[in-house]
Amino acid sequence: MRVGIMSMQRVVNHGSFMQAYGLRCMIESLGHDVLFVDYRPAPCVPGLRSRGERVMDLLGRFKADIRFTDAGRRALTATGIYKPTPMDIEYERCLALLGVDPRKRNIGEYVDTLVVGSDEVFNCTQAGPNVGFCRQLLGQGNNCNAVISYAGSFGHTTLSDLKKFHVIDDVRECFKCFDAVSVRDENSCAILETLGITNIRTHLDPVLVSGVEKLDWKPVLTPERYALVYGYENRFTKAEGEAVREMARRRGVKLLAVYGHQDFCDENVDCGPDEILSYFRGAEFVVTDTFHGTIFSVITHTPFAVIKRGQNANKLIDLLKRLSLEDRLAATPEALPCVLDQTMTFDKLDAVRAAARESSLSYLRNNISVGEEVW
Repeated sequence: MRVGIMSMQRVVNHGSFMQAYGLRCMIESLGHDVLFVDYRPAPCVPGLRSRGERVMDLLGRFKADIRFTDAGRRALTATGIYKPTPMDIEYERCLALLGVDPRKRNIGEYVDTLVVGSDEVFNCTQAGPNVGFCRQLLGQGNNCNAVISYAGSFGHTTLSDLKKFHVIDDVRECFKCFDAVSVRDENSCAILETLGITNIRTHLDPVLVSGVEKLDWKPVLTPERYALVYGYENRFTKAEGEAVREMARRRGVKLLAVYGHQDFCDENVDCGPDEILSYFRGAEFVVTDTFHGTIFSVITHTPFAVIKRGQNANKLIDLLKRLSLEDRLAATPEALPCVLDQTMTFDKLDAVRAAARESSLSYLRNNISVGEEVW
């Protein structure tokens, strides 16, 4: 069967890449042909952005459309409007591993079954030009026989947000287009239950259950001993940075930042998605404030500490609870040494992941078949 995945694979983020890669591996293991189908970004929900911001969003979408042509990209680069960062370049280098062309969108492609997910595909009240209130990601208007989701998330969007921006009925109607619904966190499940959506399944993120850590990823050259910081650029506070530096000093290791640059680290590394698990696997410990930074630590069996932020508290706390890892949460900078000094074992975690993998594959196996033609 021809199966499409509609996800966040073009977002320059190691977690976005790896969850897309993992989901593709899972579906291919069931014997299907897989391709990625792009959604078309839409305007944000009314009332979220000012008039000036809406104009900038429109220009951002227009610039993105131009960038998906060779001539347009050359023109934008020549004029300095498009300035790819080292991370952008590394990310685009790896898109071929997904079968995705960085210079061409795949919109409107027909597939037998479309799988929406995972990641924050339902996060429909976020600002910016790259997603918006995209009904395709909510199940509506796709070119396929059947549409299902796998481990989708509303991210920071809450039921109150849907009410505040008067889109709750719109979201409900969109979700009626799904033939099967799978989410990855309690917030997403609670929203859909309130909307009257039934038979909701909950599954772990593909990175946790696909076995991507067992693949032969690109090795990396690193200092003899190092620790990792994984988070968005300069989001760590001064106190947090000082606490992490002190831990690295105590253990006599170099402090590397991968993904977002951090001023308090010894070195900032712009690595590709095909290198990220190698960096995690070689680290003595990891400090992260992200969902997938936590997951990368778990699957590579690397001791870690997590700092939560307001914008990711829903999904991050939910993940730690599902894996019984609440003790890896550092509530304050002073708590970081206490968390990192605790010994971690991964046998039980691996058993939980193995059982969850079977549940995930069973769901995909049973529900992708709804798109098959019956003669």
